[in-house]
Amino acid sequence: MKYGKGIAALLCTALLAGTLAGCGKKEADAGMEPVKGRYTEREEALPTELEGWTVKQMFLEEEKVHLLAAGNEEGKIVLREWAQTDDGFADVTRDWMAGLELPVSGEWVELRLLVPGEGKRCLYAGYVETGEEDFKAHLWTGENGDVKDITPEKWKTFIEELGGYEMPTGIAALDNGTLAVLSYTSADILDGQDGTVLESGEMSAQYDNIVSDGKNIWIYAAYSDNAGLTLEKREEGKANDVETVTFPQGDGQMHFCSMKDGTLVLAGEDGIFRGTKDAGAEGGAAWEKLMAGVETDFGLSDRWCTGIAAREDGVIYALFQKSGGGSLLKKYEYDPDAVIEVTEELKLYTVYESALLNQAAAMYHREHPEVMISIEYEYPRYYYGETDYNAVYQKLNTMLMGDEAPDILVMDHLDIDSYADKGLLEDINDIVGPMEEKGELLSNITSAYLREDGHRYVIPLEFSFNMAVGRDITAEDMASVEALAAFLAAQDCSYMGPLTVSELADRFYPYFCNEIVDGKRLDPEALGRYLEALKVIGDNSGILEAHDKDSRACNVWELASEAKLAFENVEGFNNAMFPLAVRDYIQGEFAAFENCFIPMLQMGICVKSGYKDRAGDFLKYILSETVQQTDAYGGFPVNAAALEENARKDRSEAEAETEIMADGAAVEFRIGSYSQETADKLTDMCRELERPAGEDEKIREVLTEALEGYLKGTQSLEETVRKTEDGLKMYLAE
Repeated sequence: MKYGKGIAALLCTALLAGTLAGCGKKEADAGMEPVKGRYTEREEALPTELEGWTVKQMFLEEEKVHLLAAGNEEGKIVLREWAQTDDGFADVTRDWMAGLELPVSGEWVELRLLVPGEGKRCLYAGYVETGEEDFKAHLWTGENGDVKDITPEKWKTFIEELGGYEMPTGIAALDNGTLAVLSYTSADILDGQDGTVLESGEMSAQYDNIVSDGKNIWIYAAYSDNAGLTLEKREEGKANDVETVTFPQGDGQMHFCSMKDGTLVLAGEDGIFRGTKDAGAEGGAAWEKLMAGVETDFGLSDRWCTGIAAREDGVIYALFQKSGGGSLLKKYEYDPDAVIEVTEELKLYTVYESALLNQAAAMYHREHPEVMISIEYEYPRYYYGETDYNAVYQKLNTMLMGDEAPDILVMDHLDIDSYADKGLLEDINDIVGPMEEKGELLSNITSAYLREDGHRYVIPLEFSFNMAVGRDITAEDMASVEALAAFLAAQDCSYMGPLTVSELADRFYPYFCNEIVDGKRLDPEALGRYLEALKVIGDNSGILEAHDKDSRACNVWELASEAKLAFENVEGFNNAMFPLAVRDYIQGEFAAFENCFIPMLQMGICVKSGYKDRAGDFLKYILSETVQQTDAYGGFPVNAAALEENARKDRSEAEAETEIMADGAAVEFRIGSYSQETADKLTDMCRELERPAGEDEKIREVLTEALEGYLKGTQSLEETVRKTEDGLKMYLAE
């Protein structure tokens, strides 16, 4: 893929003078005493009796860890509470809770055990009951050993505007015996004895989570963005006494707790932080980084945190759920004798954040405590805006000219050939080649990066492919541009719905972008053949000047209603669940379009790196089955064994329910696991992909402009070919 080829070439030229300088590295000075004292992570053993149970919650009571666990007995959810003792954990379930059996439909149930002062207990549970369709919230407490239903009346009332019942997004207990509740409609204070609503007010849509330090509640958004996180403190839950604290960094899911003395703790992928409200300016706080995310389970993508808690002595606990099932309890504690072991720090630069990169860096650090892989990225994982590639080139080339250049580069959407040809990338074929020969890698993917001279400068760590999904069409007829055109030429109804010229070009040009270029010139015969196919496809679809404000191009969501053919970029077995569920619903077929793969995380090593051997070892590690076996919705793995293992995994935890439009009405739609036969078919497709899709911003721009008249019938094929040739002549000659 080549974005801004001109600026890339211009800036790369300036780099050649600095190729011998050392890359961004940090080393411990020889002879210096190692620094002692740091926070460490260790796993706390859970009761063996909880095997097969799910630990839903962790909280502190009198500085001891308590766990709420859920199990399934004869189709009903049963609950147990466990408390930390000097010898491990003990079952402390109260009789009223032990007798509860929740008739939950499916696996989804929200649970929260609350302590509203003096050791009392309230249990919140939200679920869809067996035989019903609507989610409902429930609240119980114990009275004289018996269960007492204290569900607020407002939770039992159907809300027409929501199309359902009240759905709390957060609930916490205060020491004064009340409960604070956030929902999509309000912020309420409940009596913990009988569930009566004591106070109610409007709630800002930006907040969806809540914690309590006993005296106060803190509300915040569980997912932050690059703007940081805002924490709103309410004394005794009251909206008329509000303070705010800001956490200026991080994106993604954040976990928060507050100690009774006002000390705040935040944890997420960026690390574990401790702050004090009274420090700094108004609305600010002094934040201390206790541990980097890469040193903790927060940096691993095959598990997710469900809550944190901090003791008064500074010890922090975090509860994690593992992909595939199982719970982990981690303890973070300051050890004055623990040595800071990092002696080598490598910088990895990528345009986009990646779960796989974060996972690999964390796992590698665990195996090599002396090495830290620091990841710098421009855009977070879930960024959907425009990417300024000129700014990216400017920054990357400035770094490469300096002393703090990256050791490892991820080259997605950058002009790889330009950097390689100017000697800025290390040849990695001695790493990749042997792995291919042993069958460890999918050579149909990785061999595309082996040059005729035997050199290889980057390798994709993951890949995706464009899945064509359709009804009233065979897999063969939608497998390529030309096959699709031949099929649509005989149809009298639109299969994909109306498209603009740019949408049509964007959808199909990556699959012939490389085919129409022969060296430094355009191949007019190949171009003409594809243009004719696009004209047929465009005629069947219908070409628009632009969509109106209430419409858009059809995609997989419309296959049950107005469209018969759509495309979905599939990034792994879990990610394939949605388009395949639609395929099943419409009783259609699917194909890997043009047998092309879309490379992802194209990694190379900077030739200036002072840690080339270490960078090469990390590259080999990130290509291993150990790292690549986690399906984090990033892409299919290039490791062959990991691909097979992912195909066999249970995907039930990724199932979901939503609505889809069919015959003009919204209907319930389940995104469920697909069969092993389908998983094997996906695996075969991955192994049969033949070439990478190509993208070139200049070719796209010129082609889109030339297509306008041709698709509208005001310009001949010959004229369209000529306009495209003229527009690209100088560009291809560079």
